[in-house]
Amino acid sequence: MINRKDRKALKYAREVFQGAQKWLRINRDLLSSGQMIDIPAKLRALEQALQAGNAKQAASQADELEQKIHGAMPAQRYPAVRENIEVLLVAVIVAMAVRTFFIQPFKIPTGSMQPTLYGIFPPPENMPPQEYKNLVRPSIFEQIVGTIFQGKMYETYGYRSRGDHIFVDKFSYHFRKPHRGEVVVFDTSNIAELGSSRGKFYIKRLIGLENDVIQIRPPYVMVNGQVLDGRDAFKRIYSCTNDYNGYVIPVIPRAPNFPTADSTYTVPAEHLFVLGDNSRSSLDGRFWGSFPRKDLIGKAVWVYWPFTERFGRID
Repeated sequence: MINRKDRKALKYAREVFQGAQKWLRINRDLLSSGQMIDIPAKLRALEQALQAGNAKQAASQADELEQKIHGAMPAQRYPAVRENIEVLLVAVIVAMAVRTFFIQPFKIPTGSMQPTLYGIFPPPENMPPQEYKNLVRPSIFEQIVGTIFQGKMYETYGYRSRGDHIFVDKFSYHFRKPHRGEVVVFDTSNIAELGSSRGKFYIKRLIGLENDVIQIRPPYVMVNGQVLDGRDAFKRIYSCTNDYNGYVIPVIPRAPNFPTADSTYTVPAEHLFVLGDNSRSSLDGRFWGSFPRKDLIGKAVWVYWPFTERFGRID
């Protein structure tokens, strides 16, 4: 009958045997001809001892095999540092893969989607410098909390917002078509009317799919003759309350055939039409029409920072 000490020795020997086999497969091309004779020979001797159930001999052979392996591959300098670097590189590769194919973070730069999403607040344009001194400056603690959790940048005149930071789902649209009302991010490289703005990413709400007929009748947007109201977001926009203004007709010159109260715009094949929720201040499809569907980056799904009332799922 095998006692506890012998069982422990045999278990140790089997672990050394399995690890040595794996080590030999990985490092075979790095060994000298002599090492390629000695180490396999030690492996065979250990295997025979294990088959015979000789615990004492198996433990001795395992010790000798470990010494051979350590002698074949001298210990590397700073192993902990090397291991941490390897883990960091793997983490970076995984993060880049996720960012490229699944989820990508974006920052909202402008107020074109307010109040659904907020961009960077600029300083007040018309505040005279002498009025700065009348502003009540928050305490250091309040500034720390505001900076970390609310994304505030404190200035002489008060503070600016860093803008909402969001996650964009780049994966779903590979398997389904985009739906009207979703908030989407797209590349503007192929929108010639934007001129110097080309090459930037825009975020807007998807209004029209290919061949849809778009018309604006303030505060509503019409698609194929019907008020678009399939999502709660449209009801908020149409309400003209809580900083929503509905959809309006631009007052500056626009390209012909874009939607107005008296005319319609038909979305070309393989194109998409978008509008900003802040219709009074949004450079959107009313000015440059539609964009190619191939330039769609993904669906905006989550505000992850700052921690305001907008934190969470995007509708």
